[in-house]
Amino acid sequence: MENREIMTEADIFAFGIEIVCKQLEADGWAIESADVEADRSSEPQITAHKDGELAFFVVRTGVYPARGRFEEGQEAFNTLVQHAHAHGASCYFASVGIANSEAKTDEEMAIPVKGVGFNVQFDGLIKMELPPNAAHSHNGV
Repeated sequence: MENREIMTEADIFAFGIEIVCKQLEADGWAIESADVEADRSSEPQITAHKDGELAFFVVRTGVYPARGRFEEGQEAFNTLVQHAHAHGASCYFASVGIANSEAKTDEEMAIPVKGVGFNVQFDGLIKMELPPNAAHSHNGV
């Protein structure tokens, strides 16, 4: 794998969003927007609708052996869910894992080389919801 360009964190993030967009479209969602430069702590990366439901999608992508994780904390989680609800939308989390499909070893699978094929791990969507008592609480800042 010499002389091959490695994907940046931004490339990996954008690739995960592309993967989720394609899956959502395959599942009948109409994509309204997909923003790889959205503020991860306050804005969804994808907005789409299906069967009268508007939904915001928060996407995180990890490279083998990792999976995408929501690591921005509870305050960011609350902000994203409240932002969705303020727009009459549901909020979902999509975790994506990618692995270099040309790799022969675990170490090589963890190298995200531009232009190669990838094995993708995506197990579906997790609905992001606030506990019933948190929906109306105020931040004690």
